[in-house]
Amino acid sequence: MVKYPTGTKRPKAKRNSKAKRKSKFNNRHVVIDGIEFDSQLEGNYYLHIKALKLDFKYHESFEILPKFSLSGKNYQHRIYTPDFTIYSKGELVSVIDCKGGNATITADSRLRMVMFMEKYRVPVVIAKWDAKAKVFHEEIK
Repeated sequence: MVKYPTGTKRPKAKRNSKAKRKSKFNNRHVVIDGIEFDSQLEGNYYLHIKALKLDFKYHESFEILPKFSLSGKNYQHRIYTPDFTIYSKGELVSVIDCKGGNATITADSRLRMVMFMEKYRVPVVIAKWDAKAKVFHEEIK
């Protein structure tokens, strides 16, 4: 049996488990009032609704589809987590999703929004930042 040379092996680079991966939408995390937001846009919207003195929560999760089994296969539950939820007198009145552009409204996010609206009967508002006018434009989906 002939032994062929295997060459030299390079040591594998160790990945730092705490290294941050680059974001899908090129956003940067920002901390305001001790709360870490997923983007500067969310941080700015937080300051906007805080100035309006609204009763709100940040990143509250809602189940839009419970787990189920079909033909011996188990399917996980599905969750929708909007950026902000607005309450009036303890009752949920609307949810806000901050979007940086049309590219961030994916087919998956649109489906989750529609399923949320059907189940909870609460409108989803998309807040987009207009850099020229320096204001948020809100539209109901």
